[in-house]
Parts: sequence; C-alpha cells; structure tokens
Amino acid sequence: MEKTKAKTDRGTVIKIIQSVLCITYAAVMAVQAINIYTSGTAARAADPRAVIYSQEIAADAILKGLPVLVLAVTVTVVAACLGVKNRNKPYTDAEYTRDLMVARVKEPSAEMKAERSKQKKLLVGGWTGFALAMVPIVLYMTNSNNFAQSDPKGLEAVLAAMVLFVVPWAAVGIGILSIAFILRDKSIRKETEYARNCEKGENGHEAPKSHGKAVIAVRCVVLVLAVTFIILGINNGSAKAVLSKAITICTECVGLG
Repeated sequence: MEKTKAKTDRGTVIKIIQSVLCITYAAVMAVQAINIYTSGTAARAADPRAVIYSQEIAADAILKGLPVLVLAVTVTVVAACLGVKNRNKPYTDAEYTRDLMVARVKEPSAEMKAERSKQKKLLVGGWTGFALAMVPIVLYMTNSNNFAQSDPKGLEAVLAAMVLFVVPWAAVGIGILSIAFILRDKSIRKETEYARNCEKGENGHEAPKSHGKAVIAVRCVVLVLAVTFIILGINNGSAKAVLSKAITICTECVGLG
C-alpha cells in the first residue's frame, strides 16, 4: 500500500512539473509572437520597407523557447519510463485489472505465461519501430542545411519541405506503436480472462471468447486509411497548399502581411 501511494505521489509531482513546463513554453512563445509584432510594427512605421516577419526572426524566437521545450520533452520521456499515466483511476486500467487477477492465481498457466511474453515482445517491438521511424526525422531536424536561412525560397518552402519529410515518417512511427498497443491490450485482456478461469478452478486451457474483434479490425482499417490518405495528400501537394494558406491567413490576421 505504501509503495502504491509513493508511486501515485511521484506521478502527481511529475504531472505538475510537466504542466508547468507546458504552460511556461506556451507563455514564452506567446511573448515572442507579441515581440515580433510590436517590434515589426515599430520598424515598419519608421521604414515602410522594413521586414516585420522573416525566417531569421522566427528562428531566433523559436531558439529562445527551445530550452523549455527540450526540458518538457525530457520530463515526458522520464514519465513514460517510470510508467506515469494520465489518469488517476487505476481500476479502469487493463493492466491494473490483469495484475489483480494474476495475483490471485497461485501458479500461472502456460497460456498466461505465453500472453505475458507476447505483451513484452509487442511493447519492445512497438517502441523499437517507433524509434526507428523517428531516426530520419531527428537526422533531418538536426541538419542545419535543411533550414539554411539564406535559402532564396523563403520560410514557406523550408516549412513545406519539413512537413513533407516529417509527416510520413511520424505517421509510420505512430501507426506501428498504435498497432502494437492495440494488440498488447488484447493480449492483456486474454491473460486476465485466463487468470479469472484459473481462479474459478477451471483448467484455463480453453481460449477465452474474443470480444471486440470487429472494433479492433475497424480501428486498424481506419488507421491504415488515415495514414494512406495523409501520404497521398502530401504527394499531391495538398500539404504545401494548406500550409501556404495557413501562413497567409495568420500573417494577414495579425497585420504582418
């Protein structure tokens, strides 16, 4: 009980820290946006040809908030490694329910052990696939040549190129991780059912009835279709068009255009 309480308290502290960091980052970026607008407006008043918004100005503003962002990401990674969850209702968690049922069984059955092994492989495989998909993104983002401030095409072209490269890889990584977690959740529920059968004195060798197969299949199909249409949209130039319109709307809305 004391161990559980300590774990809960630790998770609460980490959540508070993460919330403060996120709010701080949002505040820093908001201040930078206001500074760009006010300083740019003043410069434009003195010289009508003055540039209010440029790639260099945006990069400088982003760099000022980067330390807070890196710290927030680090806290998120630490929270994930420590198993901190976003919800405070453990009785609704499939893993928590599974652990309660397994704890009542004196000797786990072969089926329970097989499902537990499958869960570990899915967890490792999912995160490994996600990490591998993130490698090209990290290499791209850390290559200064991709964000050369002297690029004659301007900020819009640089951002469009970044989106075209990052989104497909991010979709692949998230897709792999999502499928792994869906299959892992299914395995956890099967293990819970096996443990429940063992507790009731049954042999636990019959596979439990599968529930929600249709729902899982629909989710997988929707996920695949979503990733497919995202990639198709990027390939036909839709992402660049949307980004261009978004930049135009934002700059005109606050008077930077």
